[in-house]
Amino acid sequence: MEAKVIRFKMKKLKKSEERDLDIAWARNVKERDNWTCQICKKNLKKEPRNCNAHHIIPRQFKKMRWDINNGITLCVNHHRRGVYSPHQNAIWFFGWMNENKSQQLRYCIQKLQELEKII
Repeated sequence: MEAKVIRFKMKKLKKSEERDLDIAWARNVKERDNWTCQICKKNLKKEPRNCNAHHIIPRQFKKMRWDINNGITLCVNHHRRGVYSPHQNAIWFFGWMNENKSQQLRYCIQKLQELEKII
């Protein structure tokens, strides 16, 4: 998996800097996935408002927040609304990730374990 990571020094960022990094991260995730929901495979390039970038490991883990490999493109239904959404059914989503995006999920889990060793 080719890693495209937004690098930055770990310093206290202003809210506007975090927002700018969030926007860049989301754009990079969507571009990597060709603006296509990874669950239903619907292309959303012409419907950008219905195209969401989702953090696999929650964004509160700052050292993973802007790692493109910690993101996946989902349509709005698969992101927040539907029964098969990481926000509505995290267990289903991680099972789906394990079956369909296992390399990406393993990467995220490994990074999270490395961070726990540091903390």
